[in-house]
Amino acid sequence: MDCEEKHIPDQKLAVINYKGPIEDMDVLVAKLMGWVEEEEINVKGEPFIIYYSPRHEVNKDNDVVFDVGIVLDDEEDPDKTDLIRIVDLFEHNVLAGVHEGDTDSIMDTYEKIVDFSIENGYDIIGSPTELLIKSKYNEDEVDNYLTEIQVPIIKK
Repeated sequence: MDCEEKHIPDQKLAVINYKGPIEDMDVLVAKLMGWVEEEEINVKGEPFIIYYSPRHEVNKDNDVVFDVGIVLDDEEDPDKTDLIRIVDLFEHNVLAGVHEGDTDSIMDTYEKIVDFSIENGYDIIGSPTELLIKSKYNEDEVDNYLTEIQVPIIKK
């Protein structure tokens, strides 16, 4: 897995904030994508998850704090709903690495990103985002899953 620094420009997001079992993610993604389809909203890319709970605790029996979201096209200006908020994300830099396959071993990819950050003088300054490039929402074969992990950083 290769790590790279990326600049993320200002973005408009549709997000669902949530605290509860990680198993609820499927329902939340379905609600978000159903809203996108029903409202005929143009988006940029696939859905993502931002984890505010420690990622290594996500598969345990405790509640998890996370957002489910998607980047909206710049021209879109939809109304929020009771569940979905429209927010602006300001430009920032991230270290990104792609995890291939099932997410059961995703912590190995996180470890490589953290090691890369230490070796190259980066400080991780925020919550990680997992961009679901190929996932159970758009891919049948688990071996083909691709999840881009992005961690916000600054250079020391």
